[in-house]
Amino acid sequence: MEQRITTRRRFDRLRSSASQWQKAAIGLFALSLAVNMSNIACIRRLVLKVSEMQEQVRQAEHIRDLAVRELGAVSLASALERQARAEQAAAYEAVGAWEYIGECVITAYCPCGECCGRWADGVTASGLPAGPGIVAVDPEVIPLGSTVIIDGQQYLAADTGVTGQAVDLCMESHASALAFGRSRQSVWIEVPGHD
Repeated sequence: MEQRITTRRRFDRLRSSASQWQKAAIGLFALSLAVNMSNIACIRRLVLKVSEMQEQVRQAEHIRDLAVRELGAVSLASALERQARAEQAAAYEAVGAWEYIGECVITAYCPCGECCGRWADGVTASGLPAGPGIVAVDPEVIPLGSTVIIDGQQYLAADTGVTGQAVDLCMESHASALAFGRSRQSVWIEVPGHD
């Protein structure tokens, strides 16, 4: 009987130990499940973040491609403009009646007080009335009285007030002068003695 009691105690201890192991296994399983669920949520967030980043990269690549195309178009337009200027210069020089002054800064003014200050009397340095078709030049670069060609248009160099490689176009109004802005263009003058 004592052996039976001892066996019974061992059996109870084994059962208790198995029960503890079972509880521990269930706890580990629950912990593992919780960690895995947390990992799955993290993975989902990472996948969403990667998708967002891939979309941002696609958008950036699209903008880059548009910019490259635009740069190509601007570069082509610039090359065509340089070619047209070179052809125009060659044509003028072939006639022999024109002298290429170079690329000049082109601005605009009107005979108002804001543009001309104390010289705002409507009369140019050569004594002609200031108005459209008149340009202000540096007489050391372009002699007064010269016919000036800018972008295929003829002007009369009849005013001063600029220095160096610059030409100031006379406009009808101050608003027109402001709207004109500033550019760089090729300039030719008529060579004296050619008809």
